[in-house]
Amino acid sequence: MDAGGVSSPQAPCYESRWLRANSSDGTRAIWVRETLLRSSTGAANADVWVMAFDPTGHRALRQSFPIDSAAFEDVPWTAQIGPSSLTDTAAVGDIAGRARWDLTIRPGGEPAVRMLSDRAYQARFPPAKTLVRHPRAEMAGRLQIDGLTVDVDGWVGSVNHNWGSRHTAAYAYGQVCAFDDAPDTTLEIVTARAAVGPVLLPGVTLLVLRHAGVEFAVRSVLGSLQTHGRYEPFTWSFGARVGEQTIEGEIVAAPDDVIGLTYTDTGGAEKYCYNSALATCRLQVAGSAVARTELTSAAAMFEILTADQVAGVPLRV
Repeated sequence: MDAGGVSSPQAPCYESRWLRANSSDGTRAIWVRETLLRSSTGAANADVWVMAFDPTGHRALRQSFPIDSAAFEDVPWTAQIGPSSLTDTAAVGDIAGRARWDLTIRPGGEPAVRMLSDRAYQARFPPAKTLVRHPRAEMAGRLQIDGLTVDVDGWVGSVNHNWGSRHTAAYAYGQVCAFDDAPDTTLEIVTARAAVGPVLLPGVTLLVLRHAGVEFAVRSVLGSLQTHGRYEPFTWSFGARVGEQTIEGEIVAAPDDVIGLTYTDTGGAEKYCYNSALATCRLQVAGSAVARTELTSAAAMFEILTADQVAGVPLRV
């Protein structure tokens, strides 16, 4: 299901395997990640991350482990770091007694979402790759973190895989696993900005929208000539023309619903990730392939990666 062998033991490289899910009422969400980092400076470590978005207060924890305590396999697809593991069908873990989770995952059967062309997955550029193994999965179980107990009962989410030689210099990333009146519609989108030295290049917007049994996709730089995307903390407008179809949308998050995280890139520099799993996505689709439709979701994931901290949003880990 992945784009060939992706786990690389050679530095510099990173790999992230993760899941997310939202409650049916859109007020709560969970996000669990297992990551590997082998930097060009010689540092190597494995990290387990767990985040909960909850009306009583959002929570985030990370625990680092020696790289030797991690085992990432492609067949069967497995991420194991210390006592925590993630597979296609389950996630279990523990962080120093402060967090514990035991979740079952029921994939929906949809094919994986490939954000890039087959050639791009095997090429050196772009240096960051992403793939959604299960764009619609149902999750059940329990997650506990810092005094909060989250009972997960039929929450809809996804299972995901990111890897590469370095993170994209700056980006906005969005994911919707179900829209309010179109539960089988999914969206994966990114506006990515590469860099030449310290200079950021204009953003390139790629997307995959699955709606009404049709997939609309822009997976290449050439195709991105028919897309646009502009973002800032924490609003993002975007659009695309795919054949005779037009797609226009926005994703917005309230700053209070954003968790700030510190990432280390493969070159050793720190970057800042700002993520909300409670963002709102509004989408308008029009054209000959499907009837004109307006879609809304209050359970979108919206993430920004930047070299600069965003004022007013504390870094939790």
